[in-house]
Amino acid sequence: MPEHVHRAIAIVGVGAVLPDAPDARRFWTNLVEGRYSIGETPPERWDPALYYDADPKAPEKTYSKIGGWVRQYDWDPLRWRLPIPPKVGDAMDRTQKWAIIATREALADYGYPERPLDRERTAVIFGNAMAGDKHYLTALRVYLPEYAQELERSESFAALPPAARTAILAETVAGVRRRLPDITEDTMPGELANIIAGRVAALFDLHGPNYICDAACASAMAAINAAVEGLEELDYDAVITGGIDGNMSASSFVKFCKIGALSATGTRPYDAGADGFVMGEGAVVFVLKRLEDAEQAGDRIYAVIRGLGGSSDGRGKGITAPNPKGQQLAVKRAWAHAGLSPATATLIEGHGTSTRVGDVVEVESLAAVFSEAGVRGRKIPLGSVKSNIGHLKGAAGAAGLLKAVLALHHKQIPPSLGLETPNPKIDFDRAPFRVNVELTPWDEVIDGARRAGVSAFGFGGTNFHTVLEEHVPGRIQRPRERVQVIGSGAPDPASKAPLRGALVIGGTSPAEVARGLRAAIDDAQRGHTPQVLAPRAHDLEAPCRIAIDYADAGELAKKGTRALEALEAGSAGHLLALRAQGVFYREGEAAKVAFLYTGQGSQYVNMLAGLARTEPVVREAFAEADAVLQPLLGRPLTELLFVPHDDASAVAAAEDRLRQTSVTQPAVLAVDVALTRLLAAYGVVPDMVMGHSLGEYGALVAAGGLPFADALEAVSARGREMMRLAVEDNGWMV
Repeated sequence: MPEHVHRAIAIVGVGAVLPDAPDARRFWTNLVEGRYSIGETPPERWDPALYYDADPKAPEKTYSKIGGWVRQYDWDPLRWRLPIPPKVGDAMDRTQKWAIIATREALADYGYPERPLDRERTAVIFGNAMAGDKHYLTALRVYLPEYAQELERSESFAALPPAARTAILAETVAGVRRRLPDITEDTMPGELANIIAGRVAALFDLHGPNYICDAACASAMAAINAAVEGLEELDYDAVITGGIDGNMSASSFVKFCKIGALSATGTRPYDAGADGFVMGEGAVVFVLKRLEDAEQAGDRIYAVIRGLGGSSDGRGKGITAPNPKGQQLAVKRAWAHAGLSPATATLIEGHGTSTRVGDVVEVESLAAVFSEAGVRGRKIPLGSVKSNIGHLKGAAGAAGLLKAVLALHHKQIPPSLGLETPNPKIDFDRAPFRVNVELTPWDEVIDGARRAGVSAFGFGGTNFHTVLEEHVPGRIQRPRERVQVIGSGAPDPASKAPLRGALVIGGTSPAEVARGLRAAIDDAQRGHTPQVLAPRAHDLEAPCRIAIDYADAGELAKKGTRALEALEAGSAGHLLALRAQGVFYREGEAAKVAFLYTGQGSQYVNMLAGLARTEPVVREAFAEADAVLQPLLGRPLTELLFVPHDDASAVAAAEDRLRQTSVTQPAVLAVDVALTRLLAAYGVVPDMVMGHSLGEYGALVAAGGLPFADALEAVSARGREMMRLAVEDNGWMV
């Protein structure tokens, strides 16, 4: 049975550059095979002889020299026809290169360029913390004169003959500079974190917003959260998102060791021997679209993002210490956002850093949430990708998400590595979880679909959790909103009607429109309808376009079939006749649009109440009206206008208020402006406006001739004065 939800996001493309995995496919193979991708520091990265000391107390030294390293990756912009000159490429940090490689793979995996992607409405949002390693090297070159100066000031050096001093200094400076990158006009853009997203947007000619999110080890999950919010709010139609981290410098190792955070022995989440995390590096990129858009386009869908939740720890034991309250809030909020019970989860991809305190707090927090949700008599598989590739810091959430996404897609649960003896401080007997240590078929399905929760927590007390669901075609549908018209009487159930949808398809020729229409008909015949969204610009501006008004899938299939027959027959008369049925076909330039704003008498209780709940632009318009009118009316306008449908006395009182012109007139104006803004958000903008009586104020605001706030004050005063006017016949025009 279809489940009706307002929001669901499809993952339609994946790409990765990870330890022992130059692409996402190899990453999945490694997971299935249980590959452990942790090794000693490559000599070209930094020299352990200079920075390593087994003694944790040794100053400015790291006691760990192991990590999850990306040792090989394919970088050939010339072959890929990407406009990156060699000197620019040389100045780019590896994080930027990995982002480009993984994005290229994700777009190709999605099917681009053969499968269309509206570049004007595609965003790029990545998670990254601390940029990459290159800025450490260029900074060292900049500050080299200070070290040379200290050498010159030393007594031993000053005691040398002048010629020797000059030679030693010159040789030292030259030797250091040979090992460091030159500083050019390409240096700064080559190492800035925000350029990771900017570089991708520029190279692939994408015109949606691009930016970086930094939430420490939760950066990638924060970026995905922002990406999903933008899709939900219709800010763009597709987004390239994920996480990139290449910060594996000696400096990072030393600083993490001074916290006592790193392991010198290996990564083993949830095990008794867990003694710290192992740093890793890499990039993971996803292509996201709204689910209904992806289904309508026939995209391959790896998984569906059902919900996300974030939280802060607030005041706790320390800025780097995990806080169970904060973690529980993030998990609860994610499942609440999804509209699902945590008890329906059949996999948890944990944060699982392999730290003594972190693992314990995480499982205790998860156990509290899932036990409260009613998980009884079963153990949910638990794992951590950090057992394979280490902790990718800013990209960690994306790596965990990719593991869970591919597990849903392949219906297999990969093993979590390194568990020999479960951590005795974790009560696995009582907790509703078991660490999954073998490749397992994912057979358990609760409430019609496989579901997973994925966590990512960061320094500074930032927590995120994501709810994933396998894609079951047709299972998730957007609910049809219902509106209620109330006249002078009480609410009448018979007056309720579904909000109708509009299918808009554009093309360069009638044949292209027919192809798109045929696909929509096929979907409708299977019970699927498009999501209620703003028509795409390329559809509205296409040389040939068709729009079909419909109430449900059955009506869309019927009208679409009639329209397709007329198109294929080339019957202009038949297409013209279909206008009476809500089918509109046009070629060439669009006709002009005029708005006529109504006067007093059209008002009713709960005008736009449903849209105020579901459409932010409507909600914002009423909020502006409340701010202006509360001092004038004594209460916010929305309190006077919106009341419970099932409270007859409240409805009657609201109707009495709406008969008072001091309330009626600002209410009608607020509705006029809210609807104007909503239509604009959906791409419908008038070429001309007119108003009848009170509606002239709405027309003035729409035309830009009068600010909304000033108009509200004017109609409020107008309404008050009309109430004071005494006439023999209240029906007279004023």
